Order: sequence, then structure tokens, then C-alpha cells
Amino acid sequence: MANWNKKITKAAKGELHPGEEIVAGVFLQPAGTMGQAVAQGAGGIVGKAIAAKKGAGGDVVVADAGTAADFPNEPTVLGLTQSRLLVFGYSQFGGKPKGLKQTLPADVLSVVELEKQKATYRFEMTFSDGSSSVFEAPRLGNDPEAFAAAVSG
Repeated sequence: MANWNKKITKAAKGELHPGEEIVAGVFLQPAGTMGQAVAQGAGGIVGKAIAAKKGAGGDVVVADAGTAADFPNEPTVLGLTQSRLLVFGYSQFGGKPKGLKQTLPADVLSVVELEKQKATYRFEMTFSDGSSSVFEAPRLGNDPEAFAAAVSG
């Protein structure tokens, strides 16, 4: 399993406040990403048509208000400290956090709800303003359960 805390700490060098530590980390991708990849793997025109159909409906939630509206809908690495939520991009080539995109007070993230699926978890973040964002957290090399537990405190 990837040690996201260690990778995030390295990526956040110079960004962490004195005494601040990464207590939990998780890699997320937009909802439907895994299903689209599987459908495209089916091959050719049929696979592309299935992927397009899955992307059009499915579980993709687009927020139009609140904190969720400003949250990046792309592959993302989250790092939670005692006081902040750090939002990083993700480098596919290096498999690690890339570039700090956003920081939020930790208490802005109210709850994380998980639903175990075949290869991923459905990962829904609800913010203190009531808005929410849905992602998927791959099960391989990731520990979304530990992240959700850290948010719950």
C-alpha cells in the first residue's frame, strides 16, 4: 500500500506550519474514471461508446455551489493535518502528489462517506456549508478508510 502520508509530507515541504503533520492521506480520481477505463478497454468503437455513456450518467456529481464547486474535479491527493486540508494535483508518471492547489481549514470537511465497490470506494466528501463532492478512491495502494476515520476524528 502506498504511504501517502510520507509522499504528501515530502510534497508539502515548505508548506507545513511548524508542528503540523500529515495525519492522513488519500488519492482520489473523478467519479466514473475506473468504469470509463474498463469500458474503453473493451476495445474499439464499442468500448468508446460504452465509456461515453457511463460518463454521461453514472455517479458523476458536479457541484454548482459552496466549497464543493471550487474543489478540483481531477485526480487529486488529499493530505489532512491537525488544522488543514491540503489539496494536491497528482502526477501519473511519478505516482505522487504534484503542486499544492488549495488549502482549507480542516473543519471545512465535515464527513467522508465510503461505499465499497469492486475496485474502488465511492468517496463522498460533505463540507461544512452542506455542499458535497463525489470521487472514487482506488482500493489498490490506498487507504480511504483511514482518511475517513481521521476526518471523523
